[in-house]
Amino acid sequence: MLDALPALVGYWDRELRNRMANAASIKFFGKSPNEMRGMHIRDLLEDEIYRQVLPYVEGALAGRPQQFDGELRTATGELRYMQSSYVPDMFEGEVRGIFVLVTDVTERRRIEEEVTRSRTRLAEAERIARIGSWEWDIPSNRLTCSDGLFAIYGITAEDFDGHYEPSNTQYIHPDDRAQVEQEMEHAVETGTPVDIEYRIIRPDGRVRRLHSRAELTADAAGNPLRLTGTAQDVTELRAAAEALHQTASDLGRRAAELHGPGHSNGPDLGKQLSARQLEILELIAEGLSNAEIAERLYLTESTVKWHVRKILRALGVSNRAQAVARYLSSVS
Repeated sequence: MLDALPALVGYWDRELRNRMANAASIKFFGKSPNEMRGMHIRDLLEDEIYRQVLPYVEGALAGRPQQFDGELRTATGELRYMQSSYVPDMFEGEVRGIFVLVTDVTERRRIEEEVTRSRTRLAEAERIARIGSWEWDIPSNRLTCSDGLFAIYGITAEDFDGHYEPSNTQYIHPDDRAQVEQEMEHAVETGTPVDIEYRIIRPDGRVRRLHSRAELTADAAGNPLRLTGTAQDVTELRAAAEALHQTASDLGRRAAELHGPGHSNGPDLGKQLSARQLEILELIAEGLSNAEIAERLYLTESTVKWHVRKILRALGVSNRAQAVARYLSSVS
């Protein structure tokens, strides 16, 4: 039975001489059964490894079971990572020897190390992108958050109890809480993906704006299982967009003033564009899309596109940016 086990199994007496070794042990160390029997453990292991295991051997000889991880070298010179258990063989209160069970966990350790490296890379990527991830296990009501998400909220894992409670939204801005709760409930009830922006208030008092997306996973019967999502800090991005929009609006107002009584649009644009085309070009300079211009002027989007093509052709430019540059130079 012992020879059928892939683990290394052996018995060492009080003098630390081998009295039994299964087939896996004999193969691992490259010894014959006769060579193993009676061999001192110090002669089986290289000096450095022997020094590492000696405290555990002494602990077992003192009657205390030992369990530890460490490296062992095979007969071919390969270092393998092993999990070892030393169990004292007790008789009438005395230790007669040690039962040894050693399992090769090299592959498991390699996978664990790769998982650790992957988590480290993920955490670094989240930090750079200012993004965090989360997963809500709905049946157990467990909410798991990444380190990146805790960093965005300005808290640690110890500050969070790991449960999702609609009323436990103290970090979400009071004006946005109802909307967030409604989006979450709607996603669970209908399976609709979550796509929402909201504000949070960090413990240090700073307000941040987040963009969160999530997808629902359900079982074959349609019962919700988990909601998995991300949240990205878009505070600076939105601030930059608002500043750009404000700049475009200022330019638009300035253009309107220049086009008022006593001002002209410059000799080129006034002759090259119709009043409607000039109006559309002003809105393009404000940063509006075709759809937004159509809504502003009560036109169809296809009509706006037609005007834009006419504007580009009249000004001899190939894109909207060049058209805006011509417009700005004419009103400066």
